[in-house]
Amino acid sequence: MHFITQTRRSLFLFFRFLAQNTKIKLEYKADSIILFFSGAALQGIGFLFLSVLFTRIPSIQGWTKWEIIFMLSLIFFSEGLVSFAFEGAWQMAFLLNMGDMDRILLRPVSPILQILTFTMGIHGIGNMVMGTVLFILSLSNTIIVWSAAKILFVPVFIVSACAIRTAISFAANCSAFWIKAMSNAIPLMIFQLADFAKYPASMFGRAIETLMIFIIPYAFISYIPAVYLFNKFAWGPLAWLSPLVALWLACIARKIFYFGLSRYESTGN
Repeated sequence: MHFITQTRRSLFLFFRFLAQNTKIKLEYKADSIILFFSGAALQGIGFLFLSVLFTRIPSIQGWTKWEIIFMLSLIFFSEGLVSFAFEGAWQMAFLLNMGDMDRILLRPVSPILQILTFTMGIHGIGNMVMGTVLFILSLSNTIIVWSAAKILFVPVFIVSACAIRTAISFAANCSAFWIKAMSNAIPLMIFQLADFAKYPASMFGRAIETLMIFIIPYAFISYIPAVYLFNKFAWGPLAWLSPLVALWLACIARKIFYFGLSRYESTGN
């Protein structure tokens, strides 16, 4: 009963924080419009690149143009949703160096929830729109033998993909506890690894494929679900492990945060 009550309270606070952050961002309407279209335009460049690429080659290791665009759409949508709802993870260094972490720790609310919802990214909406459009287009240009299991799988892997992205970003940004500077390259470096997930992981060689599946499992955001839905390889059903991967990463990120927090000494101002 206590767990259910805590969960309901956390969900209530999450949507309240998200609503307030949205109001703050929309106060500057011109900036919001620019960020929205810049997010969509930036992702559109990736789509144009693939379109040009496939005018020269028919397929990449057995993957057609629209199958890879399907993977691209999953990357865009999950990146957009996480940026929109959990952009606060990227403010960790700011919170630690400016003393705002002290204020967060004094509140009777989960510090992780407060950090993740500290701000939101309008550009994430543009990413989600572009991802949704490409998702629909890719489904209309590919053949998927749908079953009840696959239909059920779609919302499961979308939620899992967002949780995986959030956990990895949060864990990477927790490096700010040890790298006490406003500029920290580790989170950006980890984030850039997601670019490998825009294409079939097998095309990068065994080392990168292992990295993307077992170490920093961005492959579960796009590659593994696509393998399952398009029946590419026999190990496609591993995609159903996505929720467990997301839960495992969430637990790791939580442990890293509280380990770092145990070493936190405030800013002294």
